[in-house]
Amino acid sequence: MIIARLEKREAFNAAYFFGFFFTLFSIYWVAMVSPPGMIAAVIIVAFYYAVPLTIFNRLYKIKPVYGFVLLPFLWTGMEYFRTLSEFAFPWSDLGYTQAYYIYVLQIVSVISVHGLTFLIVTVNVLILQIFRRTISPERRVTAFFVSVAVVFLVTAYGWIEIPRFPVPGDYKIALLQGSVPLEVKWAEGNADYSYRLYDSLAQSVVDDSVKLIVWPETSAPAYLTHSQHGLNAIGGIARRSQSYHLVGALGATVDERGERHYNSCYQFNPQGQVDLRYDKTKLVPFAEHVPYQDKLPFLQEGFLKKYLTFIETYGVQWWSDFYPGDSAKLFNLPDAGYSVLICFECTFPEYVRAMIRNGAEFLVGITNDTWFGRSVGVHMHSRMFITRAVENRCWAVRVANSGLSYVVDDYGRIRVGFDLYEVAAASASVRRLDHYSIFTRIGDVAGLFSFLITASLSGIFLMLWIVRKFSPSRRS
Repeated sequence: MIIARLEKREAFNAAYFFGFFFTLFSIYWVAMVSPPGMIAAVIIVAFYYAVPLTIFNRLYKIKPVYGFVLLPFLWTGMEYFRTLSEFAFPWSDLGYTQAYYIYVLQIVSVISVHGLTFLIVTVNVLILQIFRRTISPERRVTAFFVSVAVVFLVTAYGWIEIPRFPVPGDYKIALLQGSVPLEVKWAEGNADYSYRLYDSLAQSVVDDSVKLIVWPETSAPAYLTHSQHGLNAIGGIARRSQSYHLVGALGATVDERGERHYNSCYQFNPQGQVDLRYDKTKLVPFAEHVPYQDKLPFLQEGFLKKYLTFIETYGVQWWSDFYPGDSAKLFNLPDAGYSVLICFECTFPEYVRAMIRNGAEFLVGITNDTWFGRSVGVHMHSRMFITRAVENRCWAVRVANSGLSYVVDDYGRIRVGFDLYEVAAASASVRRLDHYSIFTRIGDVAGLFSFLITASLSGIFLMLWIVRKFSPSRRS
């Protein structure tokens, strides 16, 4: 109600102020990876909140009911918009606040996490009406019962939907969590330490029934496109285990555009050869890369070092210069196919849905959340991955360098998992996808529809502002 009562510029400033601090408190831990990246992300992401809240203010001034009715669409549309373009940063969606409540979470298999956001905002708007003395008692009572009904129905749906007796998996995989400290992993000449560790972990879980052994993101500290030693070491591990291995590592290419670096993963077959490589497509803006970096070279580290000498003087951790891959890939195993999400990619509902539609029968997520220590970022990231599994009603395997690593079923229940910083390996079974959820079939309808409404209202108010700004009567 504070923003609703303010005038024009004050409303925008207050909305940006809210967005700035909401984002700061949500992603403060990004500074552990890249302080400049965290600052840039907070400044830019705050605008995502400022725009819909300013539109809400304008609608409320026209008529309060317009603002309250359209606020859920505006907020949900903003969250959907954050999944678009190379500036995409779909973190801190309100729907993820319910990811620990297993009954409530089940609704995302129908309406997506953005649909759950829509319901959360709607319930909060209804609760606000209960305390508004400017409306009639009848409407306040109605708002109370409708809000209670929404919560009850969503929870009841989850209670009915979840099977009483969990179904076991039928396709055996293995998880390796090495918990290798970053300073140890990337120390010069120390790659063999990681190879020996993961070899010992792999051998501890090998049996004839394990089809796939999953390593974490960048668990092989090398550019495997240029490291014959790394290829030989991992190929030998795969041959000894007689299993497929999915290994996180780096990749690079050189062409007429110059050298390009990628955050990648490689599937090794039991003969020790690379079957397929996947380059991470969704990169963290201002942490892993500069959005549209070929068009914005003035934001790249090499350029900025010429003018910002403190970068080298004080050893400031700048953002990386990775390039995005071309598209998602389907990895094939005997009798199964899967797709890989590298770290940040699990925050994109439609991207994951496209993987399932492309033939993936289960998901594999690899990440290196060691950068975030024991901060809340580790747990936020984990819950987003679980939400993707529930949305698509598919089993998923998450392997992180220092945790959280686990197998989660299609209802968001963790079947096997490791604690943070545990050095461990385990075999477990996943169940291959046998039907699509409603979300997988129809897509993010709630998010897209809300975005179209938000974009339309933004266009209308922008046109009205232009007309007022440049009208002849105004100039006279």
